[in-house]
Amino acid sequence: MQKNDRTHFILNPGRLRRQDNNIYFDKYDDEMSVVATKILPINAVDEIYILAKVDMDSYTMAFLADNNVLLHIFSPYQSFRGNFFPNTSNSVNKSGFVLLQQLRSFDDEIKRSYIAREITRVHILNDALNCKKYGVKFDTAPHISALEAAKTIPEIMAVEGSFQKLYYEKWNEIITDQKSFKFTVRSKRPPADKINSFISYVNTRIYNVCLSEIYKTELDPRIGFLHEPNYRSLSLHLDLAEIFKPILGDTLIFSMLNKKEITAKDFETNAGRIKFTNEAVQKIEMKMISKLTDQIEAGGQKLTWRQIIRREANRLKKCICENAPYEGFVYQ
Repeated sequence: MQKNDRTHFILNPGRLRRQDNNIYFDKYDDEMSVVATKILPINAVDEIYILAKVDMDSYTMAFLADNNVLLHIFSPYQSFRGNFFPNTSNSVNKSGFVLLQQLRSFDDEIKRSYIAREITRVHILNDALNCKKYGVKFDTAPHISALEAAKTIPEIMAVEGSFQKLYYEKWNEIITDQKSFKFTVRSKRPPADKINSFISYVNTRIYNVCLSEIYKTELDPRIGFLHEPNYRSLSLHLDLAEIFKPILGDTLIFSMLNKKEITAKDFETNAGRIKFTNEAVQKIEMKMISKLTDQIEAGGQKLTWRQIIRREANRLKKCICENAPYEGFVYQ
């Protein structure tokens, strides 16, 4: 599946290989025989999402690295498993100064809390705007007050968790198909029902879009401020995604369910785990990439959502490196 934002999806088993100075995908049938071959022009690819069993050799991966192509790899159940990020002289994420400033900001409890609190405030406001759009009342004042009083990261996380629980309960007033998509409790790894499966898939996509945009800045994705980085390999993209999940992810879920573009028939159960059919993944990705390439007015400029995410990462960088005030993006 190829889209115009230079993102490619591989949904079928096959082999990804380098031939000359391009990338080819050989699609397999059930007997692992090649039934079709498609060229992926290397100059038209920024990232590849692999959601099927794909063979690849180190020669091909080195070629992808030389061309700064990022791989996102998913399990057979569509849960995220990892990235392959180029580490070559062409890579842009190479600033020792930014890394040092990021570490110093993380170790500065006041500054770290300041950034984490602003990310959470913007997350709450963007969630609440979704409720308002669908005519659902949600009083954010107690949560914002609690957030302003929070002094530590655990206290900020507690406010966010309390708010998020109530926000998800409001989904039952927004989503019309309550028979198939009633929200009860958030569950992950694996999601317990269809609505949780939908949330997990879309959130994972937004995490990876944020990660891709962070890689285009000089920030180090290993060091987050709201999400604890100690036991994760990457965490800054989780921080950034808090701002954009309500805008890009939740609205996509509401729209596709209420327009019946995704129904209960778009899910299948394999070994007791719920996942989307390949056809459903294509429908979601068509919507997601259409959204990501939409342009909106922001700061006097027409920007795509990917550019807005990257701009937000650069705002964080300015706060980290230059002590500039940080005000997160609220979508009005």
